[in-house]
Amino acid sequence: MSSIDLDLLSWKKPTPVCQIGEFPFAAVSLDHGHIDGQCHGLIEAGGDLRYVYDPDPQKVAQFCKTFPQVQAVDCLDRILDHPDIRMVTAAAIPNLRGALGVRVMNSGKDYFTDKAPFTSLDQLEEARKSVAETSRKYFVYYSERLQSEAGIYAGELIRQ
Repeated sequence: MSSIDLDLLSWKKPTPVCQIGEFPFAAVSLDHGHIDGQCHGLIEAGGDLRYVYDPDPQKVAQFCKTFPQVQAVDCLDRILDHPDIRMVTAAAIPNLRGALGVRVMNSGKDYFTDKAPFTSLDQLEEARKSVAETSRKYFVYYSERLQSEAGIYAGELIRQ
């Protein structure tokens, strides 16, 4: 094997970029299974999952089994109004993702959504407007690129 191959085989998951408690976040809109990957990724980076909200109590109960440290709340506003929450991650029904993101950013928090982030150009324009007005971030979770060892490996191969 070449030294390039050996370097690629030694790939490890990244180390946390913040300490526990420095980056509290919440999860909402548990409509797609990618929400688990989004939360796992944020936790691996050092994020602190504090709250969860979804109108479906069964989805919340299942989520709480996966993430026992999380506290369920009874409405989205409890999360949006909470001063400590820095980001909201969501896996809403696709046509609801854009408006939810604008609402989250307008509450002073960053937004991390599953793909596809929008279903219309109007939603994209609203999000751009909100980003410009609030200086908040609208992130999109591309799981195949962010949390797939094969995808990361392929990226390393391309860079080399």
